[in-house]
Amino acid sequence: MPLTPAVPAPSAITPVMEPEPSFPTDLYRGTAPYYDQFRPAYPEAMLEDLCRRLPVSGTGRLLDLACGTGQIAFPLAGRFAEVVAVDQEPESVAFAQRKAEEGGVTNIGWLAGAAQTVELEGPLELVAVGNAFHRLDRPAVARRMFSWLEPGGGVALLWGGTPGRGSQLWQRALSALYEEWMAKLGVTDRVPAAWEEVIDRYPHEQVLAEAGFHYEGEFGFTVELAWTVESLAGFSYTTSFLNREVLGGRVAEFEMDLADRLGSCAEKGAFHEEARFAYQLARKPAAA
Repeated sequence: MPLTPAVPAPSAITPVMEPEPSFPTDLYRGTAPYYDQFRPAYPEAMLEDLCRRLPVSGTGRLLDLACGTGQIAFPLAGRFAEVVAVDQEPESVAFAQRKAEEGGVTNIGWLAGAAQTVELEGPLELVAVGNAFHRLDRPAVARRMFSWLEPGGGVALLWGGTPGRGSQLWQRALSALYEEWMAKLGVTDRVPAAWEEVIDRYPHEQVLAEAGFHYEGEFGFTVELAWTVESLAGFSYTTSFLNREVLGGRVAEFEMDLADRLGSCAEKGAFHEEARFAYQLARKPAAA
């Protein structure tokens, strides 16, 4: 169900002059098949709302930036004449390209490259970034997106949460498991410290406004999800901090620990979550 949009006033946000958080570029190596299978899809109702609100013409071009294995490109391909999907992880791009070929999806072009440097041509009707804008050099990428978009075109930042964030007993147990295993493996530095505080001080809407966009708001949706021990393990293998490459030879030990800790929290073998998804929409002025 949709939630009430919140539209902050950019003029009320104090400019922040500090470095953007720097994320390593290979954090998702080896995650492609797990990401494709275990990451919850963006709700269809949310994608419908985005296409209506922009609105999408049916004849334009979409850029799925930091595309992963195509979580935005595939469900929206039928609404655009052409889709360009870009990710800095070559494994993810190759996986998605094979999936498109096997599924007969012919209007998506796949490209391995970094958002900050990839060479692209406009005009684009929509640039969509799924769960990744915080990992980019946001001011530089926002300026690039502005240059690629046609007047009146939009940028949408799509977000979905993780099952380890929440107040339920199983979510607290999962969060504690993550923290302990990251410490045990010595990988607490895979994600920059305090990156969320940087985003709080210099929010995405301000970054977009400074690049010339008109920020239109955040639009949220909730979906009921049911997890199992197996799918929670699969989700862990989609993350930047506890994927199978990070776990190495301790995958079986991790899975056993996960089952032991969470098994007693299951309700008829499942872990239920009211998951929140959202997108932030900004538009390039029609006169630009």
